[in-house]
Amino acid sequence: MESKKIKIQEKLEIISKLAEEKKAENFTLLNVEGISTLTDRILICSGDGAIHNRAIAKYIMIESKKIGIKLHHKEGLQNGTWILLDFGNTIMHIFDKDTRNYYKLEELWQEIIQKNK
Repeated sequence: MESKKIKIQEKLEIISKLAEEKKAENFTLLNVEGISTLTDRILICSGDGAIHNRAIAKYIMIESKKIGIKLHHKEGLQNGTWILLDFGNTIMHIFDKDTRNYYKLEELWQEIIQKNK
């Protein structure tokens, strides 16, 4: 149960720090507030592969729950090449390097962000 409302910036810092503790790298933060109806921030990082990505995601899920950050939805844990963790106003994508390079999510969102300025 969430005992206090965690501000978006604090949530981003906590989630990023947890990912860094599990050696995630190549972080990108996208501000999609007012552009996306699903979330306000998108945090993207990479792991070394499916096993590493799952370890990053599971660690974030366990540790964030302990401090009251609610996980609304998760996808991709079984495959592990692209994991999505939905924390409401913050969505985190954890990619392996090849999948991240293939989908180029940052480029897609940057294009949308530029068009909406």
